[in-house]
Parts: sequence; C-alpha cells; structure tokens
Amino acid sequence: MSETVHILLPVHNRAELTRRFLRCVRAQSHPRVRVIVIDDGSSDGTPEIVLTEYPGAAVLRGNGNWWWAGCLQEGFRRLRGEDLPGSDVILIANDDTTFEADYLARALEFLRRHGSILLCSQRRDPMTGTILESGIEADMRHFVFRVADSPSRINCLPTRGLFLRWGDMQRIGGFQRYLLPHYWSDYEYTMRARRMGFACRTDRSVVLTAQLETTGERDLDRLVGWTFVRRLFSIKTPLNPVYRTSFVLLASPGVWKLVNVCNVWGRAMVRLVWQGLARRPFPRERVTMVATPSGRD
Repeated sequence: MSETVHILLPVHNRAELTRRFLRCVRAQSHPRVRVIVIDDGSSDGTPEIVLTEYPGAAVLRGNGNWWWAGCLQEGFRRLRGEDLPGSDVILIANDDTTFEADYLARALEFLRRHGSILLCSQRRDPMTGTILESGIEADMRHFVFRVADSPSRINCLPTRGLFLRWGDMQRIGGFQRYLLPHYWSDYEYTMRARRMGFACRTDRSVVLTAQLETTGERDLDRLVGWTFVRRLFSIKTPLNPVYRTSFVLLASPGVWKLVNVCNVWGRAMVRLVWQGLARRPFPRERVTMVATPSGRD
C-alpha cells in the first residue's frame, strides 16, 4: 500500500458537488492520497470550500478558459515538475461523482495485478444501482461509440474516474487543450494510449456513481435559428463540427479520416439548413457515449 494516489480534479462553479466529492476522498481507507484541484475560474467560492473541506489540497486557479483538457494539462504540468515515482497512481476525476470508502484501495489492488493499463471506473445508476457504463468500443469506420460487449473490445474510455500509473501517464503525454478543449478530449487521450499498447479496462470492483444531469449541453434538437447555430458551435456541445473534426484527425485511422470528416460536416450542414435556416426542430440525433468531463453549463 505504498503508492500515493494523486487525484486531478477539474472544477468550475459546482461548490456543493465538489464538497461532496472531497468528503468521499476523506473517507478513503487508502492512507496515501493527494488532491490537486484545478479550478477554472469559479465564482461561487469553490476554492475556499476546497481548502475548508480538504486543507491539504493543492488548488490551481485558472481564469475560465482552461476547460477540461486545459485543466488536466495544468495538472499534468504540475506533476511533471515534481520528482514522483513512476509507480504512483493518478486518478482523473469528476466532482459530480461519489464512491465508497474502499474505492481507491480496490483500484490499486486491480492495478497491481496488471501491467501497462488504463483502468476506468464503472458507472452506476444512482436510482437503480445497475452498471450503465463499462468501457467503450469506438468504431471509427462508422464513427459510432457503444458500450463494449466484452473487455477485449474496449478501445476507448472516458476520464470519469480514470486510473493510471504516473510513469505510464508520462509516456502517453498531455492533453489537447486547444484542439479538443472540452468534449472528445478524453476519448482522444485513451484511444491514443490504446494505440501505444496500453490496455483499456474496467472492473466491477471499481465503481462510482455519477450525476449525469449536471453534464453540459447535449440536446440541440428543439433549438432553431440563431440560437441553434450559436449552440452548435459552442465549446460546450459534442456536436460542434470543428472539434469533431479535430477528434477525427487525431484519433481516426488514416483510411477513415476523410470519410469521417465528410460525415461530420455533412451532418452539420443538414442541421444548419434544417434548424438554422428553415427553423424547424430536428429529428433526434443520438450522440452515443460522449462523456462530458465537467458540465460547464
């Protein structure tokens, strides 16, 4: 039990959720825990609450322009400036999650049994207790993301409760804070790791509960006119064709890059004509399994 777990926690104006998360951290049975809160310009007193709830936490303060990938890149830079053993463990976390007191201990136990691996927490439904997310299969030929039906098919993970060793994180590198500042950054990061030979896994022993109603802007189907256009190109929607294009160019195999870029912009143009110009609601387009990191409403 010698490893230190360094928790990278991006936050923005969700003080009560952050407080609840830190109380879960305080209750952990694993004794060696360090919290690095990356606060991206909160105006609700979040930094002060962090230091009250968890006095030993480090707080990095941004001005509201870091977003998810920028926050994680700042956390990565902070860790890289320290002399950490490669066996230490990094947990990338969302503050809208809760977990049991043995959460970290169970994750460390799993990591000790495996080599180069990214371990993502399974997500539990807070109402029913059933597991809703247990690893993603990214089909880049058709640009579809679905829950993998077996561990061997997992090639993509969200960063909601993602564990990896510090030495492995240094090999994978940083986050695409400019090309993918918010949505898609987690998928790009874990797919990059997968291409480098890291296994992507989940395990039923490492589970958290997430409040997905706190997450970002997804449903644009009822919006029309300029409101729709503005939201479509917002940094806060996974349908933004600019960032979807960045993701395709970074993560798609070469043979599918052009096809997927055309797919992204073809869908965007249809919606711009239908909802933007014709001002008609759009039949629902399902954006499958795009995990919003920090819910910047």
